Order: sequence, then structure tokens, then C-alpha cells
Amino acid sequence: GFNIVATANLRDRGVNEMSSALKRRFNFETVFPIADKQMELQIVKEQTDMLLRDAEVDAQCPPDVLDLLVTTFHDLRNGRTTEGTMVEKPTTIMSTAEAVAVGFSAGLDAYYFGEGTLQGEHIARQLVGTVLKDNPEDAKKLKHYFDVVVKARGRKHKLWSDYYKARKWLFS
Repeated sequence: GFNIVATANLRDRGVNEMSSALKRRFNFETVFPIADKQMELQIVKEQTDMLLRDAEVDAQCPPDVLDLLVTTFHDLRNGRTTEGTMVEKPTTIMSTAEAVAVGFSAGLDAYYFGEGTLQGEHIARQLVGTVLKDNPEDAKKLKHYFDVVVKARGRKHKLWSDYYKARKWLFS
């Protein structure tokens, strides 16, 4: 006897749909996105720090920048911001694992191509690989998010203002 554990995103059907005969041989467990933003932030911080440490990369990941990352994911995943602004959800999966991947990639970007401290521009550059990978229409949704939500937050917070300015990496 042996066991096989497989994962898939609900919206991602892969190259081929799994046959019904094969489906009957699996138990399915749906794992929903983490609704508690503080818990997700803690997970993203711990996992990003661990991956950077394992890669022997001494990049600093300020909590406010990781909060910006997790807030972006929550807003886009929920289709609604904490301020109540409605935004279109991208078709791609905005999972915690994807947020960790963006945090890690952004940390590498900051270390090798920046000054070693994670900033909003590093997050913006790495969003391309997550949000814009599956559907070209998602670029319009992300642009709307930056033009409406990020821009408005940027009027009140420098970090969000710098993040808004970094949108050039997304829409060039």
C-alpha cells in the first residue's frame, strides 16, 4: 500500500480534466483562504523569513511592507477593501502560498537588486508573476485596483504612495 497526496486549485483545471474514474479514488478536501488577515500576515512573515534564511539571503522584511502585500491579496481575493470599495477579483488564485511566493521573490529582488530592505516596489514587481499569469483580463483588474485603491491609500500613507508609483513595473 501507498498513498498519493495531490493538490489543485479549484479554478485551475490543469492541462487535462481528471477522469471521473480517477476522481472516485480520491478524497477531496477544500481548504479555504485564510479569512483572518493577522493570522495570514503572521504565516506570510514566518514563511518568507524562513525561505530567505534557508537561501542565505539577509533581506529585511519590514512588517508594514508584508502587511501591504497581505492587504493587497485580501482585497483582491475578497473583491472588497476594508474601506468598502468594491474591486473585481482576478481569475488567478490569490492564496497564502502565492503571497509567500511573492514575499520571497520580493525579498530576493530587494537583496540582489536593491538595498536589502523589502519595499513596495519589490512587491509590485513580483505581483506580475502571480496576478497576471493566467488571464490577460486580470491586468485591467489589477490596474483598476492600483488606480482606485492604492492611489487613495497613497494619499494617506507614504508606503502606499511608493507602492502606487511602482505600478510602472506592472503596466509597461
